Amino acid sequence: MKRIALVLLALWLPLCTLAQEKPAEAPAVRAEYGLAVYKLGEQFANDEKAGETIDSLCAWLGRQVDGATFVRRGVRNKPDDALKLLQSKDKPVAVAIVSPGFYFKHKDALKLTALAEARRGEFDGEQYALVGSAAASEYPQGAVIATSMSADTDWLNKAVLPAPAGSKPVTWKQHDNLFDAAYAILDAEKGAPAYVLADRVTLKALQADADLKGLAAGLKSELLPQDLVVEVDGRLGDRRDALKKALGAMDATEEGRKLGANLQSAKFPAPADARLKKVAALYE
Repeated sequence: MKRIALVLLALWLPLCTLAQEKPAEAPAVRAEYGLAVYKLGEQFANDEKAGETIDSLCAWLGRQVDGATFVRRGVRNKPDDALKLLQSKDKPVAVAIVSPGFYFKHKDALKLTALAEARRGEFDGEQYALVGSAAASEYPQGAVIATSMSADTDWLNKAVLPAPAGSKPVTWKQHDNLFDAAYAILDAEKGAPAYVLADRVTLKALQADADLKGLAAGLKSELLPQDLVVEVDGRLGDRRDALKKALGAMDATEEGRKLGANLQSAKFPAPADARLKKVAALYE
């Protein structure tokens, strides 16, 4: 019996050695996806001011999408700078948050696919209004209009405030701070614009300012898309649906709601196809 036990022990010891020498399994490789953000007319939309927030978004997405790591490629507020980011071959961008004007202008060349809409201020869609000393009831031919989006006149002239046939086009004047422009109108300052072009969130803030009660909102745009989350050139592959699902449920958890507040976009629902098609026709 003792002899049998010794034989079994002799057989068992090498097996133990093999088990100990077996190398640990390598951690699963996570695919890397570049993420970029372009916010038209937002002076603080840059890596220095907004980089930390976008890094938080990347980290959150990485926890929601199995096998994926998201890395910030850059935050830009000028269209040419954003275009360079999305055209990069060395550091490819797979997903981006861009203005609707950028999307419609470059969707074919960059092969952009709209995945979600960045809902701002709980508003479904964007609508712009002209704010001035008197409410504009019709297209203000030849007027100077203050806007924070003068870098994209295609968007302004094709979608936001298209000129009726035969009308003299308006002149867009860049103002990073639309409140300054509103006060200039109210005070009838020399060189003041005739109107301020305000989105829904800005309009709400202007109307809440007791010192600006003398201004009136008039002519409004059609209901338009807000900023869009887009896939670039199909680079998300089989993780596309998981990303869409994660974005659509961002406001379902406390962590997601805090992140949405930092992004100034509370929800990321699927884009309204009818609105996209309607505006796309204006660019064709």
